[in-house]
Amino acid sequence: MRRAALLAAAMLALARPAPAADFNASLIVAPEVVSDNRASPYYVGPPTVPAFNRDVRQDLELRWRDGGFNAQGTLRWQALQGAKPEQHGIANQFYYDGELGAGRGYTVGKKVLSWGVGYGFRPLDVVQRENRRGVNLPALVGQPLVALDNFGSDDAWTLAWVRPGAGGSNSNDGDDSSLAWHWYRLVGADDLHAVARLSQRRGVEAGAGFTRVLGDEWSWHGAALYQRNTRQTLSHLAESGGTVATTDPRSEVLRHGGVKAVAGAQWTGESGWSLLLEAWYDADAYSRAEWQRLDALTARQRALAGVVPADAIAANIAWSSQAYLGTNLLRENVMLRLAYDDRDGFKPYAEWLTTPRDGGRVTTLGAVYEGNRQRYSGGLRQLGGAADSAYARAPVKRVAWVEWRLALF
Repeated sequence: MRRAALLAAAMLALARPAPAADFNASLIVAPEVVSDNRASPYYVGPPTVPAFNRDVRQDLELRWRDGGFNAQGTLRWQALQGAKPEQHGIANQFYYDGELGAGRGYTVGKKVLSWGVGYGFRPLDVVQRENRRGVNLPALVGQPLVALDNFGSDDAWTLAWVRPGAGGSNSNDGDDSSLAWHWYRLVGADDLHAVARLSQRRGVEAGAGFTRVLGDEWSWHGAALYQRNTRQTLSHLAESGGTVATTDPRSEVLRHGGVKAVAGAQWTGESGWSLLLEAWYDADAYSRAEWQRLDALTARQRALAGVVPADAIAANIAWSSQAYLGTNLLRENVMLRLAYDDRDGFKPYAEWLTTPRDGGRVTTLGAVYEGNRQRYSGGLRQLGGAADSAYARAPVKRVAWVEWRLALF
């Protein structure tokens, strides 16, 4: 803690620009505790999988703007249980916004570019691909790009060349070079969105969405995206009926004609209470049948105890457990969110997510308090549901987290 504080003080002294520039800095302390589900068939303990049950992250977040220049960086100190603390810097954003004339501009550099509608899932977010349901997440890291912007009185569009010259069909989504377009228009009470993207890895992606406000309390939203290529990382042992591999048996499977979609409704009362119901479908996630085949593989591997070396079984199960790193575990998801805003900065909430295909459940309770210069947030997330569901069989049972944010200046 003391070492991070000294590092932060030194960077503040060196990084603060002339008073004419817009500069601010925030200190974030974000501890997190994870409880293992040792009854999970996917649980593998040390030494095969390190026991990173406790994590303390401290960030010094720096933002600077001067004319068209914008920069955001993070100095991070992180200590994982059983691992040596790490210190490193992250360039979140660094870009220049210029003008080409009335209502027209351009951007060059590294920028966060989040698009679309949706609370728990945004199908139209084809560039940033933000994980909307993570807990205690650090600041987003932007994408290198060259973009043109056009702004009208009630509409706007952006055409971006993202990650010029990088990646290809064999890269991952984070390194995939693409040409992407986003259009927005305000029509009465409706916000309309459309996106299109072309890349070697995903082929053509195209979609549209909307948000409509009805009266003072209700709003509706929806969006859908077509993808020429969907990509899933599957175990060939699970798909072919095999048992044990000596190297990672997972590989990416390419399919054509995938869809991502979201639909939701929100009620917000004058009392400060709000209720959100949202459902979404993600073609990149596992189907119920794919989870069942992976469950069957794990059962076959565990049945070999005493016949196959224990470390070989543990390695194979650890490879299979990587399926839990997906943004959505199953394609079909439904979420209910109840929240309250007391108008004085205190915002408690409760979320309930279910995967109707297998009866999985994720329950989250949390709260946020925002003061003048400080922000406190924290929560508890519990995984469970039907005994044979993906969430109930997850190697993680619950997560508890806290975040304290202090605006230094």
